[in-house]
Amino acid sequence: MGGGATRWYYCPDGTRLEGIEAQLRPGSVVSFYFDDRIQSGLYTSEIKSNVGKIIAETGEAIIGVLGEDGLHIDVEVITGSDEITEFASAVTSSSRVFYGVFPARDNDGVRAVTVTIPDRDGVVRPHPH
Repeated sequence: MGGGATRWYYCPDGTRLEGIEAQLRPGSVVSFYFDDRIQSGLYTSEIKSNVGKIIAETGEAIIGVLGEDGLHIDVEVITGSDEITEFASAVTSSSRVFYGVFPARDNDGVRAVTVTIPDRDGVVRPHPH
């Protein structure tokens, strides 16, 4: 409960939803994005360039690598070319990466849905996130 780490998961279809659900804690705020605000693909120099453009436009970008379990994404917030280079040194061309602007907690019911997980007693309470 309360503030904590932001965790990222990859859920390309309903088959992974149960695995993600098992990771969530009561009081967590969870956002699902169904549009292209977070791009993904195998790591290339084009992705590195796109991340650089995002940083130039917004001051920072998120970039992450899909974990071996196919569920967790190890995401970093980066703010400069040195950090992109450091990130690139740890990935290969077969690494699935995710990148974009840090997404807001949108909830339009179409492009994004954000929900708060009820506490153990089934009540949704505000928590400091």
